[in-house]
Amino acid sequence: MIDFSIVFSYAHAIIAILGMSFNFLLAYLALFRTPRVIKSYATLIVNFAITDFCACMFDFFVQQRLIPTGLTLAYVSNGYCSHFGPRTCYVAYSLMLHFLSHSLWSLLLSFSYRCYILYKPAPTRKILILILLLIYTPSLFQWVSFLWAQDDPEEIRSILYTAFPLYNLAGHTVTGTKNILCFSALYTILHMTIPITPVYICILILRRKIIARLSYKGVNITKDTKNLHSQLLMALTYQAVIPGFYLFSVASYAIGQFGIYNHPALEYFTFSSFLFIPFLSPLASFIFVTPYRKFIKHCFLKLAHVEPAEISSTHHNYTSHIHVLG
Repeated sequence: MIDFSIVFSYAHAIIAILGMSFNFLLAYLALFRTPRVIKSYATLIVNFAITDFCACMFDFFVQQRLIPTGLTLAYVSNGYCSHFGPRTCYVAYSLMLHFLSHSLWSLLLSFSYRCYILYKPAPTRKILILILLLIYTPSLFQWVSFLWAQDDPEEIRSILYTAFPLYNLAGHTVTGTKNILCFSALYTILHMTIPITPVYICILILRRKIIARLSYKGVNITKDTKNLHSQLLMALTYQAVIPGFYLFSVASYAIGQFGIYNHPALEYFTFSSFLFIPFLSPLASFIFVTPYRKFIKHCFLKLAHVEPAEISSTHHNYTSHIHVLG
C-alpha cells in the first residue's frame, strides 16, 4: 500500500527547495541586474520574489495535509514544524496562506503598474513601497485573525477519529478549526477564494489596455522600450496563468468538504497544487525578460565551460524615455 505521507513529503521538499532557489535568484537579478529603465518596477519583482520565497519556505516547513469533515477543518503537518509542536505548525501554516493571498494582489498591482506608466510618469520607489504596504494589509489581517481560529488539537483529533476511524494519525501533528463559520476562519477562506475572479477580470481588462496602448502609433516610445514593455507583459501574462492551480486546490478541497469523496491523496493534493504557484512564477521573468535570460544563459555556459557563440556587440539603448518605464 502506498504511503502518501512519504510520497507527498518528498514532492513538497523537492519543489519547495527549487522554488526557494528560483526566487532567491530572481531577487538577486531584480536588485543587481535590472536595466535602469525598469529600476522602479524591480521593486515589484523583488516583492514577488520575497513573497514566493516565503511561501515555498513555509510549505517546506509545514507540508500540510488538509482534511475537511463537516464544518471542521483539520490539518496534519508532516514537515519539520512537527518537531516543535502543533502551535508552531499552525502559525507557520497561517503565514504560508497569507503569502499566497498576497501574491495574488501583487499580480494585480504589477499589471496596474505596467498600464499606469504608459500614460503617466513612473512612481518613485517610495510610492511603490507604500502601495505594496497598502495591498499587503488584507493579507496581514488574514494572518493575524486566522491565528485565533485554532482549536484544541485533541478535540480535532477526536473529531477525525469519529469521522475517519480507518485513518492512522498516531504520531502525526494535528491542528485545525472546529467550526469554519467563525469569523477568523471564514475571513481567511473568503479572502483566499472570492478575490480570484474579480482580480482576474481586472487583469484581463488591464492586459487589453496595455496591448492597445503599445499598438497605438501615436505613443512616443522607442522600439527598444516597446520591446521591453512587451517582454514584461508576456512575463505577467504567464504569471497570471499560473494561479490556475488554485482551481485544482479548490476542487480537491470541495470534493472532501461536501463529502463526495475522501482520500489521503486528495487531502495532500490540495496544498501540493498551491505549491506550484510560487515554484513556477519566477520562471516567467527568467524566460521573458531578456537581461535576466542573458545573464542566466551566460552563467550556465560559464559553469559548463562552454564558449558562447560570437555575440553581436550591438547594445540596446535602455536609457531612452526613462520617464515612460521608470
